[in-house]
Amino acid sequence: MSDAAYVVQKIDWFQLRTPQGQAIMVMVAGLPNGFYTAVPCEVTMRLAAHGLMALAASPEEALTQLQATLGGKGPEEIFPAEHG
Repeated sequence: MSDAAYVVQKIDWFQLRTPQGQAIMVMVAGLPNGFYTAVPCEVTMRLAAHGLMALAASPEEALTQLQATLGGKGPEEIFPAEHG
């Protein structure tokens, strides 16, 4: 996957709870230097068109297939503005 147009970085998601019970999503990412970042996030999810989905027998194969499907498209092309 080193020749791919996109850099793939594995992240993990955790959920913290405030004393009042509010959820805070936290993204944890490993850095090349061996350290980790933990970043609180407010997450809004928007799915791309179904036709961009990759289906494979392993995560690695799915990511490789998805990179080929996306073909270097930018976010504007992957998530076009909704037309009302």
